[in-house]
Amino acid sequence: MTIERINPTEIYKPNKNIYTQVIKTISSKRIFLAGIVPFNQKQNIIGIEDILQQVKQVLQNIEHALRSAGANLANVVRINVLTTDIDLYIQKGAPHVINFFGKTKPTPTTYQVSRLVHPDRMVEIEATAIID
Repeated sequence: MTIERINPTEIYKPNKNIYTQVIKTISSKRIFLAGIVPFNQKQNIIGIEDILQQVKQVLQNIEHALRSAGANLANVVRINVLTTDIDLYIQKGAPHVINFFGKTKPTPTTYQVSRLVHPDRMVEIEATAIID
């Protein structure tokens, strides 16, 4: 499988070089993760009123979900982040997400929403991965 990460010189540069503008791939298997939330295995919310703890739990859940499908972080090509407080997410959650994905730099989109399904959830992340 080939994943090519491109930042075209004809458009603006990624903010602080923390993501990739375009990902090109030739692959036969795509993995789509639903919106992953900060639940533990017993469906208890981790980190009520603590966005960093919620982000950490979501990322841990993403890693487990990817592994169950035969993928890993290096295979992630896109994430969509939904948060109830974008300023708080940028300040406390986003740096952890950036470090988590490291050099993978998936193409991201972040949205602020008025509320997620459960009122104590502050963040939810969808992910797409490509594997051979």
